[in-house]
Amino acid sequence: MEYTETAKQLLEELLAPIPFFVRPMAKKMIDKKIREVAAGQGHTQIEEDDVIRGYILAGEQKDQKRIKDFLVKKGIDLTPYQDLFK
Repeated sequence: MEYTETAKQLLEELLAPIPFFVRPMAKKMIDKKIREVAAGQGHTQIEEDDVIRGYILAGEQKDQKRIKDFLVKKGIDLTPYQDLFK
């Protein structure tokens, strides 16, 4: 399953604040969750919504506020994703 161009760009933007030395491991973990989300939705391509959902779900409980703040700063409306935050 391939990413749309905008989804790929969004993922790279979301990964940017993660420290360089742990970014490859984090990307692998987040990518796995994104792919699970996309497959669960029956998508044939990974879309921006899948990236946002996967990014939120892959995050640890202690990072939820940081994730929320970062997504808001990126201009993403979190209304459809409120149920994903614990």
